[in-house]
Amino acid sequence: MHAENLGGPDDDLERDVDAVIVSCGGDARAAVRALIVQVAYLEREIQYFRVAVSSGFSRQWHHKRWEFNTDAGSEDG
Repeated sequence: MHAENLGGPDDDLERDVDAVIVSCGGDARAAVRALIVQVAYLEREIQYFRVAVSSGFSRQWHHKRWEFNTDAGSEDG
C-alpha cells in the first residue's frame, strides 16, 4: 500500500486550508484575517449561549453568571 493512497485528517486539514486561501483570492494574509473574524463571531455566539443556557441544564459546565459584553451600543456594531 502506498502512502499517497492513505487519506487522513491531515489531508482534510490541508484541503480546508487551501480552500480558505483560494476563497480569499490566494492572499494568505486575507485568509488569516477572515479566520480571525470568524473566530471572534463564534466566541460572541458562545457568550450568548452561555447566558441563555441555565447552569443546571449544563450540569455546572459553566458558571451561573458570566460577564456579558455586547457591542450593540458601540459604533462598530
